[in-house]
Amino acid sequence: MKPTRSSRSVKGAASSRSAASAPAKSGGALRLLSRFAVFAPVALELVSHLRGQQKARRGKYYKASSKGKAFDFILDQAQRRYGKGKRKKGWF
Repeated sequence: MKPTRSSRSVKGAASSRSAASAPAKSGGALRLLSRFAVFAPVALELVSHLRGQQKARRGKYYKASSKGKAFDFILDQAQRRYGKGKRKKGWF
């Protein structure tokens, strides 16, 4: 016996009905950004502290690799964006 039209499922028809009746998720991206805004300064402080320890362990005259220089540049820029970077006074 052939199924009738009402009992046959059409691809995508069931999901569109349930999506219309379900409430829309609002603020998903906003929630993610707010979590990032909370945890980013904490992670930045930890990473900068660990990097400072690593540089102190290596000594004053150690020549940094290009990867280390790039990481230091990115870390410095992130600290400046959050307002915790080194600030020079005067012209020099």
